[in-house]
This record gives sequence, structure tokens and C-alpha cells, in this order.
Amino acid sequence: MTTIVIGLIIGIIVAIPCTIVPTKKFLRPRNEKIFYSLTLFPIALIYIGFSYYYGNLSALHAEIIGVIVFLFFSLLGQFMATWILIYAYIFHAVWDVHHEIFVAEIGNSIPWTEIPPGYAAFCLAYDLIIAFYIFKRTQLWENDEIT
Repeated sequence: MTTIVIGLIIGIIVAIPCTIVPTKKFLRPRNEKIFYSLTLFPIALIYIGFSYYYGNLSALHAEIIGVIVFLFFSLLGQFMATWILIYAYIFHAVWDVHHEIFVAEIGNSIPWTEIPPGYAAFCLAYDLIIAFYIFKRTQLWENDEIT
């Protein structure tokens, strides 16, 4: 329980003062959208690192597919519609929580990458805050792309 609370607190801290505040202050709205689109890809790559770190290479194929899916969502969100990016961050939060649930409940019967304690809570907080922020900024981003 403590690791979940700590993960949520760290997710909030990383999302708001460490990500949203600097991007809002230093990037134009159009560049802010690019930043959040590009950020989705490396946060999915982290699971490949976890596969190697925990020595569970049987899950590597699923993680590579996950990275490809999130890269696809990232590009669609950037070039087609911002709402796709919002749903991609929400989907990533679900992806994180499923990793924790499946590894804890099922164990090794299905190849899922083990993640550090509290990581799913961290990602849940971070991803949902970023998704909400993107939702709130969508109109501004679309207006900035026109000018």
C-alpha cells in the first residue's frame, strides 16, 4: 500500500511541476503538442528495459508490440487528431496497471514484464494527468497550428 501511495505522489510531482509547468512555460503550444506526442514513445520503451533488467525475455515480444502500438498512436496523435493522443495516454495508464495486476495475480503463466513496486501507480497518476492536460490544451494547440 505504501508503494502505491508513494508512486502516486511521485507521478503527480513528475507530471505537474516537472513536465507540465516547464513545457507550458518554455514551449510554444505547437511545440508542446510535439513534445507530448514524442514522449509517449519512450515511456513505452521503458518496458523493454524492465524485461532485460528482470531477466524476463519471454515477454519481450509483447513489449515490442506495445512499443510499436504506442509509436503508432503517438504519430496519429501528432499528425491526425489530438484526441488520439489523449486516449493513448489513458491506454498507457491501463497498460501499466495491467502489468502490475497480471504479474501479481498470474505470475509466470503468461509472459508479462515485471515492473518495480509502485511503478504502475506512478504511471497511472502521470498518464492521467498528462491526458487531462492535453485535453485542456487541445483548442490552444489547434489554434496555434493555424497561425
